[in-house]
Amino acid sequence: MNSGRAPEDDQACSPVARGVREDGGVSDATPTQARSGRSPRDIALSLLVLLVPVVLLLGIYRLVFSGDAPIAAANEADTWATARHDAPYPVLEPVGLPATWTALSASYGAGTLRVGYVTAAGSGIQLVESATAANQLLPAELGTDARPGDLVTIGTRQWRAYPVARTDNRALVLVDSGRTTIVVGSAPQADLRGFAATLR
Repeated sequence: MNSGRAPEDDQACSPVARGVREDGGVSDATPTQARSGRSPRDIALSLLVLLVPVVLLLGIYRLVFSGDAPIAAANEADTWATARHDAPYPVLEPVGLPATWTALSASYGAGTLRVGYVTAAGSGIQLVESATAANQLLPAELGTDARPGDLVTIGTRQWRAYPVARTDNRALVLVDSGRTTIVVGSAPQADLRGFAATLR
């Protein structure tokens, strides 16, 4: 049923938003586009959210795990005594190491002695002495890819150099007196030789 209104009246009553132009005419309003950039405050809040967990983890590391504490020296005296008493071979022990070197670990078991050191420069050196046959011990300690190098005379002993050992280390190996002695680590070759020279 026709209400008697003209089609133009329906358009005039349409709920379309309109705006006034500068020239006085009327135009449809277009929605304003949202800004895509972030304010400095938003960026600062985002950084804060990222930094809080980092600070918490650092605090836990330092307080609970003593992350900034100096390297704790191992008390290797008991290990040396046990090895000298129980080992089926004469035990070699370093004499006159620099005071700046720290014994980090020491253990003896199943005929194998292991003592680890940290040099003044922070490099690692481990001494391994064992009654295990060299053909079994060397792959286990140096890795299956380790290849022997030249013979090196240190003091009165002939050591075999291993220029490449497991995980970018290098090593010196001595087989005598019913034992296999390994000096292995990330320290420079000069430090390895110097350490081997202290073994008595």
